[in-house]
Amino acid sequence: MMKLYLPFAILFFFLFSCNYSSKQDLKAEQESLHKTAEKIDRDFAIIRNEVGSLALKIQKLYESRPNKPLKPAKDLYHLAPNGVFYKTRDDGGSAICVTGVYPVNEEIKQIVYLTEPIDTEFVRIVKQYPEVVQVYYNDKHSCNRIYPFFDVLSQYEAKMDIPSYNFYYMADEKHNPKRKAVWVNEPYVDPAGRGWMVSAIAPVYVTNKLVGVPGIDVTINEIAKRYLPQHSSSMTLIMDNTGTVVTAQESAINFLSFPPLFDHKYIETIKQNTYRKELYNLTLSKEEWVRDLAKQILRNEKHVVETKQKGKNITVLADHIHELDWYLVKILK
Repeated sequence: MMKLYLPFAILFFFLFSCNYSSKQDLKAEQESLHKTAEKIDRDFAIIRNEVGSLALKIQKLYESRPNKPLKPAKDLYHLAPNGVFYKTRDDGGSAICVTGVYPVNEEIKQIVYLTEPIDTEFVRIVKQYPEVVQVYYNDKHSCNRIYPFFDVLSQYEAKMDIPSYNFYYMADEKHNPKRKAVWVNEPYVDPAGRGWMVSAIAPVYVTNKLVGVPGIDVTINEIAKRYLPQHSSSMTLIMDNTGTVVTAQESAINFLSFPPLFDHKYIETIKQNTYRKELYNLTLSKEEWVRDLAKQILRNEKHVVETKQKGKNITVLADHIHELDWYLVKILK
């Protein structure tokens, strides 16, 4: 009798072992994904705190402003024929561009001179955080102080109204009534020429009035480089809370039947907010299984989704990145 049941015992043990191994593999994948999401959370929280501290330092500059007019530390400023007030050469600090949307008078020049000391903080932040591509301060008169230095005359549109851009107005009273440091977490095209990016910004209030907004920028390319696996066998992506792809491995984009993700080509200057097109939104996909996948993650808050693609079973893992309200997603075949 023992010989008769031995094959069944072996089969049962084999099936149980396979199932146990599969569960262990799935758990390991979940833990790995969660660790990456937590790392993104931590890294981006630090950057948000930095921009909050930067706003306080700028506020103190305004509050300690001397009664007598300030003079520039160096003779580096010039008013161009198109009305743009700018720094003529790189002195190791920020580039300056007062766009001329408001006529450049002595009051506006005084803001440029007043904020010169903040360059020290700009340089420190860029050197300390490799993921940070640039740091800036925009005041309400469309005065842009930005580090590292670049040729603002060739990059910026003259008379650009900076407060009309998301990296300024998302810090105002309407969008940010708590007056805290926040993320502009919907990727947009940087007018300064750095491609797709997100920004940590914070308001500067003086006598209860918004006078300006500092920002710290991280490019989408850098996010992909730092947090997505670099081997092609993996299919990992990041999407925002609307289902739009922030960044993804090429294998994941192909699997989801989306067009290739390309960086922005600067054929002309940026004149308005520019965002990802709707064809990168999972909830609007032509594939039913992709739309359902997004629904399960975004609406039903599923961390493990079992679905089918062309008759094949697919397991998809998701983990919430709380700091940015994004989702780190991995597709397992």
